[in-house]
Amino acid sequence: MAKRQLHIDKEAVATLRLLEDGLLYPAVKLMNEEESKEVDKTRKYNGITYPFSFILAPAGKTNEEVLKSISKDEQLDLVCDGEICGNITANGVFEINIIERIVLIYGTTNEEHPGVKDTLKRLGKYAIYGDFTVKFDDIKKNKQIVAKAIEDTDAKKISAMMLSGKPFHRVHERLIRTALVSCDLMVIFVLKPYTNDVLKYETRYKTLEYFCEHYLPQDKVVLIPLENTYIFGGFNELTLDVIVAKNFGCTKIIVGQNHAGLGAFYTHGSLETVIDNIDDIGIEIDIMSEFVYCDKCSTLVSTNACPHGRHHHINYNSSAILELLEMGILPPAILMRKEISSIILCDLFPNRLEKLNKIQQQLFPQPSLLDDFQSKHFYESLIDLYKTSSLT
Repeated sequence: MAKRQLHIDKEAVATLRLLEDGLLYPAVKLMNEEESKEVDKTRKYNGITYPFSFILAPAGKTNEEVLKSISKDEQLDLVCDGEICGNITANGVFEINIIERIVLIYGTTNEEHPGVKDTLKRLGKYAIYGDFTVKFDDIKKNKQIVAKAIEDTDAKKISAMMLSGKPFHRVHERLIRTALVSCDLMVIFVLKPYTNDVLKYETRYKTLEYFCEHYLPQDKVVLIPLENTYIFGGFNELTLDVIVAKNFGCTKIIVGQNHAGLGAFYTHGSLETVIDNIDDIGIEIDIMSEFVYCDKCSTLVSTNACPHGRHHHINYNSSAILELLEMGILPPAILMRKEISSIILCDLFPNRLEKLNKIQQQLFPQPSLLDDFQSKHFYESLIDLYKTSSLT
């Protein structure tokens, strides 16, 4: 007799694999009703800070019918995009409060929040718990890569940094270089989302890879994709980042001063931040100050160390820089390295090759007619032209 099925999406598969591979420890299994209520109430699991209960509650009429009629120890196939991606042995099923779950993850039920809207569509009324396994080899492979890098370098001080790189700019470079000074090995996690961004994950990874290969010591940096699933989308993001970094073997995590998860709040009459509540996870948290470009200092400076006012500071606003790139405008070199800008513009405007080649031949010296023209050559030449100042 064929097994019954539960249908889940790729995001659920990736999240389950993070759990299965121990990267969400102290959670190592799907929680039952009693455990779920305790974690959601105390924000602790096995005595360690944990943001919310870990459950599997897939939406859909077919899934609901299966979950309502399930038998203890029944084995079910997990199906993603029409293919079997794993299996689960049911120990039990319980009903959840969808709205309460949304608030636990995102801190709001406002559907203008993209995470809330998406999660409402994919979250069902019934949660299943029991032993499971899923196929998602990338996560296991990445864990092995980090472990091997630690072993090969005999690293004792391992720093982690979570980066989306939308886009990767000069402040990101400064943060990485500053962090490298005080560690034996740095693991840069490139956040791999399950949403459609203007700047695709593949492009963002390419820019970070270029920077690491050309401007950082090869034996001190590891670039690792990190499945940035819905559980990382809310105000608990920093807590989960810390948990994942710790479970990858890191001893410190680098956090920018403007990280959205660092918000302050009042509790028991005193002002606290998320940092005050996650020190039991067992990893050092280093908060880096904000960096700006000061036109008086003529360099990148920490706002904590610059004597000049804000009217002398150029801010590295990622959204504004990305808007420039979306318009096809090269950001100034003080904001982004020209090679990085070129990589992004080539990917954003892949159909420009013929036009750019023509303009390149009309404007710039030609080193060789035999050279294969690439779009990035044009952008790099143009940024060099911007820096020519004898006539300005």
